Amino acid sequence: MRSQPLPDPADQTVLIASLLDPARYPHPAATVEHLQTHISHILLAGDFAYKIKKPVDLGFLNFTSLERRKYYCAAELRLNRRLAPQLYLDCLPIGGDPARPILGGDGGAAIEYAVRMRRFPQEALLDRVLAAGRLTVRHLEALARNLADFHRAIPAADPAAPFGSPERVVRPMLDAFSHLRSLSDDPAELEQVAAIERWTLDASERLQARLLARKAGGWIRECHGDLHLGNMILADDGQIMIFDGIEFNDDLRWIDVINDLAF
Repeated sequence: MRSQPLPDPADQTVLIASLLDPARYPHPAATVEHLQTHISHILLAGDFAYKIKKPVDLGFLNFTSLERRKYYCAAELRLNRRLAPQLYLDCLPIGGDPARPILGGDGGAAIEYAVRMRRFPQEALLDRVLAAGRLTVRHLEALARNLADFHRAIPAADPAAPFGSPERVVRPMLDAFSHLRSLSDDPAELEQVAAIERWTLDASERLQARLLARKAGGWIRECHGDLHLGNMILADDGQIMIFDGIEFNDDLRWIDVINDLAF
């Protein structure tokens, strides 16, 4: 299927509104629920969830072209099937036009792409399980074993690759400080940012030898990159399933395994 960009970013707003109609789906869906993150639209329809990337450039990610969104949908599928193959089904082209979209395409040009996932109840998210008092030590021990097996199985980064170098490790932190400075003109807040930035630079220099040793030891691997409770679910079989790893930024994913665990 050929791809072409939506003529205007506003067309994605029209597209999402159109996909709120259950009749647009090739399977039963009584209603469609629309969730959003700062980078994605998620449409919950029947037994499935459809994730569409927003055409945004936030510095640490760039989804502004249709080809980029297609590429990162495929990357999301590949990476997350490592830990949640049951959830991640395929990457679907969306054909037609924004007002009359056709999921799966119609043989013409794709106007957008979606990652299709198996739907799960929102109450299964681990942050909600914790809040409900249902998260146990047994769950966490099983999660730790799962992550250890995962980290052991994935290959180490090529030693010649820049991932894990002290400069590469500190770069996202320095980028965050630049972004924070753009958000405030309050002198007290800016001094706080400057103080934390100085501490970060000092710590980076102090830990340089240790960071180099970790890289040389093969501990930089293609990890999940975003291991918080909102990216895990308690499945029906009582096991914790991890999803929604970082696909959009290599530096945030090719990290030390202890970085993944600590997060």
